[in-house]
Amino acid sequence: MFERLFSPIRIRDMELENRVVMTGMGTRMVGGDGREVTDRLIRYHVERARGGVGLNTVEVCSVDAASAPKGFLALSDDKYIPGMKKLADAVHEAGGKICPQLWQGSLAVGSDPDAEILVASKMRLSRKVSIKGMSKERIHSIVKAYGEAARRAAQAGMDAVEFHAAHTYLPHVFLSGGINHRTDEYGGSFENRCRFPLECIRAIRQNIPEGMPLFMRIVCHDDYLENGLTEGEVIEFCKLAGREGVDVLNISRGNFLTRAQIYEIPPIDLPKGINVGPASRIRKETGMLTMPSGRINTPGFAEEILEEDKADLIAMSRAQLADPYFCKKAKEGKLAQINYCVGCDQGCYDYFINPEKDHISCMRNPAVGEEEELKV
Repeated sequence: MFERLFSPIRIRDMELENRVVMTGMGTRMVGGDGREVTDRLIRYHVERARGGVGLNTVEVCSVDAASAPKGFLALSDDKYIPGMKKLADAVHEAGGKICPQLWQGSLAVGSDPDAEILVASKMRLSRKVSIKGMSKERIHSIVKAYGEAARRAAQAGMDAVEFHAAHTYLPHVFLSGGINHRTDEYGGSFENRCRFPLECIRAIRQNIPEGMPLFMRIVCHDDYLENGLTEGEVIEFCKLAGREGVDVLNISRGNFLTRAQIYEIPPIDLPKGINVGPASRIRKETGMLTMPSGRINTPGFAEEILEEDKADLIAMSRAQLADPYFCKKAKEGKLAQINYCVGCDQGCYDYFINPEKDHISCMRNPAVGEEEELKV
């Protein structure tokens, strides 16, 4: 049953048992200095690995110490390697594979008043508040930080790494003409806007083993953003990224400067598979392994996308929140036993904007983050 979905795939030296990927989702299951792996986070990932998901993606991990907000994981210092290794070892013991997202969050780090906010060019937040654009020296330091974070991920025994270049995070901020208004070699023309993210990709690739896959999360285009990224520009950038060593394109959508933020975690009133069409075009024109995200929450729908040759992997993340054994149940044909994600966004997104929430949760599964406490 679902033969395409549960067929293996090899990416460089990493072989996945199936095509299902749990993409990165913030959990707030951090400890120590507010950026470290906890046993709670490990149990959360181990449960999904036991459930048969092909690849667990760890949530965003800050690459730069000065701009690393509390509440999010970090790979900005060697002190974070032991915790990451403990996480990787536990997932491997459970039979899974694991991949961290390398991240510099730009405006998103503002949740922590002590974290440095970095933007490509001067950005006015209000009539009285504006943020200066980054100096070239700071740009170079962030590029180096991506490389160092990638090295730490490899030392921790991670199976792959992902470069997060979407959702108004710093690489997206540089890449989009609707946000980047620099007038030097890092802004203006499309070629110049590509410079910073491509330098980051080179730094990552140079600091990981040749056989270690590199994923990249990127938007398919910019919605509601004047002079924003077009699908054609994204395709051209992905071609350049592929030449620099990116292996898999994780196609997402949305930015939090406009109402397009709704597309980042699509709720119930948006169509299922909103990124499948654009991802299919990007895949065809780049020739790269491609993975669409966006409300793909049943094995039948995922199988249909693969059968129609529109993708190589399928992002099914909230499906793993609602039911960590989604994959095993689907593979065994126990479809009536699956707790399906309904796209309510009640716990997987609301936790992010509600400081009273301890961690990510799910209306369909009260055991998210409480895997040990609510074990049956």
